Amino acid sequence: MISLHRRHFLSTAAIGSAMILGARPGQAQTRNVMDTLAADGRFSRFIDIITQAGVTDQLRSTASVTVFAPVNQAFDVVNARMTELTSQGSGNINQNSTDPLRLRALIAYHIVAGSMPSSGLLNDRRFKTVNGAELLVANDGSKIAVSNPAPEQQTGSFGAGGLNVQAPALVVGPDIIANNGIIHAISQVLFP
Repeated sequence: MISLHRRHFLSTAAIGSAMILGARPGQAQTRNVMDTLAADGRFSRFIDIITQAGVTDQLRSTASVTVFAPVNQAFDVVNARMTELTSQGSGNINQNSTDPLRLRALIAYHIVAGSMPSSGLLNDRRFKTVNGAELLVANDGSKIAVSNPAPEQQTGSFGAGGLNVQAPALVVGPDIIANNGIIHAISQVLFP
C-alpha cells in the first residue's frame, strides 16, 4: 500500500511532467490530436486544410501519431505555393480545394506514426511520414529543425526538380500532448 505522502509525491510529479511537456493536467488524456489542435488558436489555418482534405477522423482515431503542425503565421509565407492546391487560383486556403488528393498528401507529410516527444528527437534522424515520404529531424541541443531531406526524390512528393527546397521549419514550443499522440508546433509549412 502506498503511503499518503508518497501518493501525493507521485501525483505532483505526474502533473509537473505534463506541464513541462506543454499539456494541461486533465486535458492531455481526454482530447485527441484533432481536438487538441482545435483548442489551440495557433493552428486554425492548418485545421482548415485538414478539414478540406477530409482527414479529421484520422486525427481523432486511437492510432498514435506525431503531428508537426504549422502555426498560422507559417501560411502567410506560402500562400503563393498554396495556390495550386486551392480553388480558383486565389491562394486562399479557406476555400474548397480543387485537389483534395494533394491536400491529403500535404497533411500526411506533417504526420508520423507513433508518439515522439522532443526528448526522443535526438541528433539527425529521418522519419517516414504517413504519405510515404521522409522528414529529416535535426536536434543540435538548442533547437529542433524539421525539413524535407530530398525534395526531388520523395515518393510522396508533388514537387519537381527540387522546387520544394526550403529552409528547415523550427519547432517553436514545448510538446503538446493528446490522448492519441503528440503535436509539435512548427514555424513553417512542410512540402513533400
